[in-house]
Amino acid sequence: MKTFQTSVGAAIGTYKRVAIFGAGVSGQAARRLVLSLGLELCLFDEAGRGDTADFSAASLSRFDAFVFSPGFSIAHPWRVLVQRSGRPCYSELGFAAIHWRGRLLGVTGTNGKTTITSLLCNAFNSAGQPAVAAGNIGTPLSDYVLGDANHADATAVCEISSFQAELPEGLQLDGLIWSNFAEDHLDRYESMAEYFASKAQLLSCLRPGAPSVLGVDVLAFDPEVSGISASVVVDKDSGLIDQLAPDSPFRISPQRTNFSLAVALWRALDRPIESLLDSANAFQLAAHRLSPVDSWGGVTFWNDSKATNFHAAEAAIDGLDGLVYWIGGGCGKGGDIDAFARSIAPKVEAVFLYGEVAESLAASLRSVHSWVEIHADLVEAVAAATRAALANSPSVVLLSPGFASFDQFSGYAARGKTFISTVFSLKDANRLN
Repeated sequence: MKTFQTSVGAAIGTYKRVAIFGAGVSGQAARRLVLSLGLELCLFDEAGRGDTADFSAASLSRFDAFVFSPGFSIAHPWRVLVQRSGRPCYSELGFAAIHWRGRLLGVTGTNGKTTITSLLCNAFNSAGQPAVAAGNIGTPLSDYVLGDANHADATAVCEISSFQAELPEGLQLDGLIWSNFAEDHLDRYESMAEYFASKAQLLSCLRPGAPSVLGVDVLAFDPEVSGISASVVVDKDSGLIDQLAPDSPFRISPQRTNFSLAVALWRALDRPIESLLDSANAFQLAAHRLSPVDSWGGVTFWNDSKATNFHAAEAAIDGLDGLVYWIGGGCGKGGDIDAFARSIAPKVEAVFLYGEVAESLAASLRSVHSWVEIHADLVEAVAAATRAALANSPSVVLLSPGFASFDQFSGYAARGKTFISTVFSLKDANRLN
């Protein structure tokens, strides 16, 4: 496992000119932070939304530090050029972390990051300890650094994607949860080993004695990570599951595992368990994560549009009882489709596919499952799944695509909204008939 050392003290005192790459949300946040520090900057953006769209080897000597937005892959020529130079290279999160005055916790994993991050943040606030949720969850840490939240008593709970973890410089974590590890983003990484290595760098960011909580999927890929000091491995449900309210989302898989991971870190930080339980009982899952939409005609409809990889789709299928009529598809991000098909085939009654991957996934599924249909779009797939489920009720119609949404939608939220609106339209039509 690679290790690294940050140069926080030197960075604060010596940086005068900063180059920022990418004019999206994180790039603009980094720009605001750099300007507030009184440093010179140049914003490079290939789409022309920055100060310039041109960066070359001649540009290197003009800057003391470089901040990359997550969209710049390891192989991007600008990033390759900077990293080969040996100059300080940050993500927006890492650069902001240098200037964060409070506690910094990290949450990473293939799935579950947003839920765990939100739960921990809510629990800190419930315990009377100010906290913010930052990073990949939506609000850049840079924006919190510039606000009233940035003080010694505050905690920033940071959702950290593998893209952000690729550039760990500046991060000094007071605790880390690595929830799970499964196939994802293989359109960006050459192998699962490369994907794993990007996340594993976060373990080297832990302060001495800081706790790390690891899911069993992480150890299954590389058992050596359990040797990290103060690590806790979560391989079973927390004993607190029975203390959750009957309607708590954390009673249902995969959220019960996420809850157990949060409990392990919470205990390691010696926080009051009552505040975590209160937050878990009041918790509302973010939109488009495994949640019921409606129930009629003996059929329950579940929306899990956020499931953009195989692991998430498998977890959703495993978490539901009864006959499951599964809707999947979209655009691929790499991975072993044949293995995914073999995994889900015994668990679903029928399969309804749409999108770019429909043909290839159908070919894999038809060798191990008898009921596989391909449809032109999601609306048609939902209608077909509903007809089949109504004829075999009680049953479940589940949208848990397992793939990205960008072939037919602007994002998973738009996909989830289409599913919900189609379910209600079909309900109205069924009532009239």
